[in-house]
Formats: sequence, C-alpha cells, structure tokens
Amino acid sequence: MIRPLFGSAALSVLFTSSSALADVTPQDVWRDWQDHMQSMGYALTATEKVSGDTLAVSNVRFDLTSEPDLGQISMSLEQLSLVQNDDGTVSVVMPDAMPLVFEITPTDPDEDRVRAALTVNQTGQDMRVSGTPTDLSSAYAAGLLGLTLDQMTVGDETFGPDNATLNVVLNNVEYASKSVLDDMRAYAQDGSIASMTFDMRFKDPKEPAIATINGTSTDMTFDGDGRLPLGIAQASDMAAMLRAGMTGAGTFTSGNSTMTVDIEDPENGNMSAAVASEGGRLTVETSADGMSYAGSRQGMALSVQPQQFPFLLSFGLDNAAFNLSAPVLKTDDAQDVALGLNLEGFTMSDMVWGMINPQGTLPRDPANLSLDVSGKARLLMDYFDPEAATRMAETGQVPAQLDSVNLNALIVDALGAKLTGNGAVTFEHDENDPSALKPSGAVDLKLVGGNTLIDTLVSSGLLPAQMAMGARMMMGMFAVPAEGEDDTLKSKLEFTRDGQILANGQRIK
Repeated sequence: MIRPLFGSAALSVLFTSSSALADVTPQDVWRDWQDHMQSMGYALTATEKVSGDTLAVSNVRFDLTSEPDLGQISMSLEQLSLVQNDDGTVSVVMPDAMPLVFEITPTDPDEDRVRAALTVNQTGQDMRVSGTPTDLSSAYAAGLLGLTLDQMTVGDETFGPDNATLNVVLNNVEYASKSVLDDMRAYAQDGSIASMTFDMRFKDPKEPAIATINGTSTDMTFDGDGRLPLGIAQASDMAAMLRAGMTGAGTFTSGNSTMTVDIEDPENGNMSAAVASEGGRLTVETSADGMSYAGSRQGMALSVQPQQFPFLLSFGLDNAAFNLSAPVLKTDDAQDVALGLNLEGFTMSDMVWGMINPQGTLPRDPANLSLDVSGKARLLMDYFDPEAATRMAETGQVPAQLDSVNLNALIVDALGAKLTGNGAVTFEHDENDPSALKPSGAVDLKLVGGNTLIDTLVSSGLLPAQMAMGARMMMGMFAVPAEGEDDTLKSKLEFTRDGQILANGQRIK
C-alpha cells in the first residue's frame, strides 16, 4: 500500500508538515521538513541558498530504499523557495511549471528500471505555513493545478508524446492541514477541487492498438485525520507503524463524473466504452485494530460499442455500494471481518434486451443484489510486514484463519425470481493444517419464482429442455416446496462437526 502512495505522500508531507514559529524562519521550516521525512524512512537532500529573506531550495530529492522487492524509489524536484513574511509566517513559492522526476530501480537485474519525467503546472498558487513548533497550520490554493507526462522510459524503451501521454488538470484547488506534535504527530486535513479533467493515451510500440482514456469529475472533496508515530525507520513497514500507534481516516466525495475509453485496433477491430455517475463517496479507516473501506456510487450509466455490433450496448445502475473490513496485525484473538455488496436498480437498454429475449417474455424489471457477510478471523502473520509478505509469496503460507462466518442477508432479485438466504457457520481447525476447515452450522435459503423462470427460459429458447430438467433435479435434491406458497422452494443446509452435510434433514454427504 505504501508503494503507489509514495509520490503523493512525500509531496503531502513536504507541503503540509512544517514547524512554523510565531516568527518562524524559512530555515526552521525547511529543517522540520527534513527531520520529519527522515523519521519516516525517507532521505531528503537538496541544495540550499539564502538570499535576504528567501531560502532557495533546488535539486530536491526523495529516496526510499526500504522496498526489498522494488529496490530504490526516488523522486526529485528542481526548485522551490521559502520566503519570510512580515507577519511571522512563511510562504512556499513554486514556479508555474515545476519539473518532477520519478524513478524505480529494481534490485532484480532482470526487471526494467522505470523513469518518468513530468511537469507540475500551477496558476494563482498560494501556500503559507504558520503557528508554533507543536501546533501548526498550512494552507494551499491554486486556480489551476496540472500534471503532464513529458517522457517515460521502461528499460530501453522510451515513450514520448507519440505513444504515451498523460494530462491531469484540477481547477480551483483548496487544501488546508493542521498538525499537532506531542508523543506522536496528530494531523487533520481537508480540501476541495471544483473540477478535474484527465486524458491518457498509450501505444505499445510493438503493437498496432492505441488506447485513449478521457475523464471528468466535479465537486471533489477530501477530509481526514490521523496520528503518525515518531522515529519509525522504515516507512514501507506498515505493520511496524501500526503497532507504534499509526491511525488514519479519510473521506473522499465527488459529484458528476464521466470516463470514456477508445481503442483503435486495426487488427482486431475498434472498441469504445463510456461510463458516467451522478456522485460517489469513499471512506477509509486504518489502525492497529483493522482496516475498513466503504464506498458508493449513484446514478451510474455504462455504454459499450464492440467492433462487431452496429449499436451501443447500454446499462444502468441506480446505486452501487460496498464495504470491507479486516484485521491487519497478527493477534492471538480472533478479530472482526465483514463484506457487504449492494447493487440496486440494474437495467439494460431495449437494444440489449432485444438481443437476449426478442420475444419479450422475460420480466425486464430492474434487478437487485444484496450481500451482507460478517465473521471472525485471526491473522497468522503481519501481511503488511515486507518480510512476511515475501515469505508468504514464496511458501504459499495461508495468511489468515477463519473462525466463523455469518450470512446476515443474501438477496438476488432478477428476471421475476427472488433468492434470499441467511445463516451462520463456525469452523474447527486442524493445528497441523490451518487451511483444513471443519464447518458447523446452518444456512437457510428460499427461492420464489424459480420454476416459472425456468419455464420462461425454455420457451424463449435460452435454456435447452435437457438442462432445465437437470436444474429441476438439483433443486429437488436440495430444496422442498414451501407450504402454502406458490412456486416457492426452501432449503436448510446443515454442516456437522463429523463432516456431514444435510439438506432439509437428509444427508447428502
């Protein structure tokens, strides 16, 4: 998780973590940046030059050498200035166009070195730090903040404007942070972006296909807080940082968003796709107690234009949401796990329905899916520990042991049929083989409209009669008719400690 966040994390720390005294000097601010970066395992070097009230810092370089599988990761900036203000604050001044270089040098000689040269573009930018050494604030604003890929090199292959482009533009950017230094560094931050556009284009020199991606988003916001331990030597060792008290929480939101993908392929045919949504939200929380994610998207629309179709295939989804939580550190006690998925109002255009069921015999009501699962699990290793992760990959060791699973709710409502379920199962483990599970518990299932759906599929020519007969035989083995309810089947699946599986009291294993 540290790897993809390296560049943004380094810049965020550089631009928001400073020790600004009431009459703080640029040298004080710069020294605090260096101390903080080094305490997190980064090496920060630069050339410094003082001229009056200005400290010019050039050839700024970040190095992270604690990634055993990636080798060294480096990022460098050309120049920025820290200027003393009359009110005791310090302004950070950056050029309108600021070159940025990102490099990954693998330890494995057979892997390619990656180097990307980019330019950060800004207009109307203003950044100021203030406060005291233990309680400081930082504020940044820009009318425009952009990122452009100038050139990328992978091994001996060079990608330039002809075969690799990336342009990101953020409009009306505002960002503020507050940091309090005590036994740990506590921080709070929030920001907003009025609108964003991006476009990417990539072509493998060895292949004829060209891929182009464009996107927009509006009303983007972020707020978060957390605590960072002091003096952790390896920023890539997330497990060590969590055990030392690291916490973090953040919420991201966005308004209307769009993305289009176009692939020009003279050999296999062209293809295009477009997706849009009315808004979204993502929440992330991390601590020694566990990690959790929760996200949602509203008003989604997807259209696809395959090469072999003369018309668009269109789909819609009123709401999509998920949640996931899991432990992150090895403990003796079982910890909570959870998984949730909710898809509401899935629809297909008449063109798609016309291809699938031209007779119009299948119900075209919006489909829904809901899944809510919780349970208990214990980690057998700190999988955020780089050495443990490498060991797991080499040996195939099981990283976790599942103690129990609760099916709180299952709902599948589509094509005129509805499947629901709930239940709970616990597991007994073999100490010599953590992957061997002996379940004990029961799951109740109920299907309404299943036989009617099978009949409709057969009459529409979508399901062969022989397969329909096989499906009914399976339903007869595992389910029984529900008394007093038309076209309704129910099933109780029981798991016993001695390895038996019962369906409605009848042993099937």
